[in-house]
Amino acid sequence: MPKERVTITLSEESASALRKLADAGQIESVSSYVAEAVEDRLSRQERAARIISRWATEAEEQAPTDWADAVEWARRTAHKDEAARGAA
Repeated sequence: MPKERVTITLSEESASALRKLADAGQIESVSSYVAEAVEDRLSRQERAARIISRWATEAEEQAPTDWADAVEWARRTAHKDEAARGAA
């Protein structure tokens, strides 16, 4: 897979700890460590999205009216939150 250079910002403590691990040979490199952590996080996020989607499908199939009411409530609530953020 092609790679792309990006710049990230870490706390001084985290950056120092990662450099020490790399210097001691405990990790391949700071870059590979961060890349692995990002891939792990993205994978967990994708799994969570699939689980939520499956639950939503089951809820909609089991109680379509309740599902429609819940979706409408969520839309109204989200719009109120957006309006409140815009006013701040």
